[in-house]
Amino acid sequence: MKKKKTSTGVFILVAFIFFILVFTYLSLNLKNIDFGYEMQDLLGKEKLLKEEIDKLKAKKAGLLNLERVEKKVIKELGYQYPEPDQFIKVFED
Repeated sequence: MKKKKTSTGVFILVAFIFFILVFTYLSLNLKNIDFGYEMQDLLGKEKLLKEEIDKLKAKKAGLLNLERVEKKVIKELGYQYPEPDQFIKVFED
């Protein structure tokens, strides 16, 4: 009878350790899957941000176009090119 209790206790202990190991393995595996999904989501967001950066760079290049700036300055600020008689010549000794 005592031997049966001992073997039952050992079996319960081994089963408990096995359960803990399986539970830990499954938990880590599920976390790994979750990290994979999160990584895919972040990679998608990174791609969208890179596209937005490229669009903003193109817009910046368009806004800094010298012809556009010149037209805007002439139209909105009333800039005029100086006439030849408006130049002042400065001579340095």
